[in-house]
Amino acid sequence: MPQVPSARAEFIAGLRAFAPMSMSIIPFGMVCGAAASGAGMTPAQALAMSWMIFAGSAQIAATQLFASGAPLLVILATATIINLRFLMYGASLAQHFGALDRRRQALIAYLLTDQAYALTIVRSARDAPRKFLHCFYFGLGTATWLCWQSASMVGILLGSLVPANWSLDFIVPLTFIAMLVPLLTDRATVLAALAGGAASVLLVLPLKLNMIAAALIGVAVGLLAEKPPSRP
Repeated sequence: MPQVPSARAEFIAGLRAFAPMSMSIIPFGMVCGAAASGAGMTPAQALAMSWMIFAGSAQIAATQLFASGAPLLVILATATIINLRFLMYGASLAQHFGALDRRRQALIAYLLTDQAYALTIVRSARDAPRKFLHCFYFGLGTATWLCWQSASMVGILLGSLVPANWSLDFIVPLTFIAMLVPLLTDRATVLAALAGGAASVLLVLPLKLNMIAAALIGVAVGLLAEKPPSRP
């Protein structure tokens, strides 16, 4: 007799779907926590940033800017630009979760990550109960959040044990490089990475704005490289 789909079963399926991702999220969360501690944040500040932002790439960028003494507005603007992709994710998920109440939609938005989006879209494309898709998402998102915060806390505690003269600044660029290299699979991405990297090094702007400018330049170059050539 086939199992009847239920909210509980889909929530558990979301928890199980998270298991393979934990192998990458745990070290990344530890790196983010250690980098925040190494940048001079107190454990309370580092934990608060992890709870409020809950986005690894934005947290690392914010940490790097904080360590370099960038103004708060620049830090916020940089994190916002990095996280703009979630607007597209949200628009895509709206077709599945648009009928839910605002409270659950707000929780979905807070728990949104690259992994949660990708696995939820894959789940929706399979022969799965659409009625309980949000339960699958909540299971996946809850497991991701708990794992990320736990890993960040471990990183913060380990980072606070490192002597101040042992700089952890190298963690930030190394982490970005590790994230970037596997994505360099086509011409547009390679050109965007080269343009953004060169701009971040060569540009000298006030208020530490070179990172924002480099990000915009990289996006522009990538879009131009993807544009098909016009016919004669």
